[in-house]
Amino acid sequence: MANFVSASLCNVMNIKNTTTIATIVYLTLVILTFVTYWLGESGAKGLSISLGVFALALIKGTMISEHFMQLKFVSGFWRFPVLIWLVILAIVIFTAFNT
Repeated sequence: MANFVSASLCNVMNIKNTTTIATIVYLTLVILTFVTYWLGESGAKGLSISLGVFALALIKGTMISEHFMQLKFVSGFWRFPVLIWLVILAIVIFTAFNT
């Protein structure tokens, strides 16, 4: 991308740093997804497993909304629907692991 964008614009946009952060966030999301999958396939049940999977879902949802949806740069009004979605997701996860 640096070939198509001037050097000063690259410095302002901090492209290299953004790419590195996005890669780290992506790899973290992949690892957390495998952990969640493993917990689900292991057949583990109980409150502690539910809370663990819930925590992983919250972490993943926050990482997606903050880094890939760029909600870390906007006001709370735009973050509110994502928070509601995460709460609904938590209820579904809790129900799935405790029934």
